[in-house]
Amino acid sequence: MADKVFVILSSQDREVLLEVGLTYPFNTAKNGWMDDVRIILFGPSEKLVVHDAEVQSRLREAMAAGIRVMACKWCSDRMGVTEQLEDLGIEVLYVGSVISDLLKAGWAGLTF
Repeated sequence: MADKVFVILSSQDREVLLEVGLTYPFNTAKNGWMDDVRIILFGPSEKLVVHDAEVQSRLREAMAAGIRVMACKWCSDRMGVTEQLEDLGIEVLYVGSVISDLLKAGWAGLTF
């Protein structure tokens, strides 16, 4: 059974991110429900993050709880938000191989 989870946040729907997409990984890390938790911003969510202060605040809380937060560089470059994501302390990299490696290593994956 997987004791590590990564959450892909791709939705640009603010409510999806605030109500479930960021809540589950934060509570999982805070309460020790899993040994390791990661958040991957992928696509439209990256644009939402750079323009929404509340979403940014929730991501900072997640990072403070020990969650590694990454964003897709290919997507962020296309949307012109790479620098803003990096300024928020988010690790921007090509995530295709990261996601594949996590799956091969037995991580559970969720998508919102």
